[in-house]
Amino acid sequence: MDTPLAIVEIAGRDSVAAAVAATREHGFRELMPTVAFTGTETGDREAPGRAVSILRSLVPPGTVVHEPVALSDPALWSAMNARPAAELTRRFGVTFSPCLACHLYLHLLRVPLSWSHDDAPVIAGERDTHDGRIKLSQTPHSIDGAIRVLAHAGVRLLQPIRGLSGTEVADLTGHAWEQEQDQLGCQLSGNYVNFDGSVTYDEDAYERYLTGFFEPVGRAVIDAWRAEREGAPAADFNAVVRRLLED
Repeated sequence: MDTPLAIVEIAGRDSVAAAVAATREHGFRELMPTVAFTGTETGDREAPGRAVSILRSLVPPGTVVHEPVALSDPALWSAMNARPAAELTRRFGVTFSPCLACHLYLHLLRVPLSWSHDDAPVIAGERDTHDGRIKLSQTPHSIDGAIRVLAHAGVRLLQPIRGLSGTEVADLTGHAWEQEQDQLGCQLSGNYVNFDGSVTYDEDAYERYLTGFFEPVGRAVIDAWRAEREGAPAADFNAVVRRLLED
């Protein structure tokens, strides 16, 4: 039986489409929009609020869409995405991009909120492919990995549009809203994209990174939060990551 409330990751068009699709599929009666910050955002800070307004106009009548909740943990972002960069490159042979673990960070931020709402599921708008465009932060393997990480917390990460095309996503939200239009940007956007628009990466190294760091660090962060709930001191995330990489 689905819980009546779901937590929605709000970014842009795809996240709104995912919330609409999940509500239709699961019959959620309440949606809690969340806007996560990394510290690298650029652009119009009012864009997430407009996305929430669009979501309200698209869900079935009687569905409660709460006011958005802002989430951020700069220390966690740095520990996962900045401080270990040299070690990750050395350890896994992967050209480092903060976008990979950053997306996991964005999912993880919703875990404590989910715990406080009876393990409410989290709705995300990631897709396996963006009409042929490669996004290293959104591949079938990384999405599956993120689902497993949140399952470690007892939280379902719903990805209802992961197999949809851009046209199908637009059908859920209205054709006037183009992908990546009217949403916050990131200072680090495109860091793994060549000047000609192509993306080259070592697939074996990518897999080593996902299995050797991406999923283990997610589970380690969740375990640290669990320990805090049981009375342990607040986690030092740099120490958590260092212990993981030294094991």
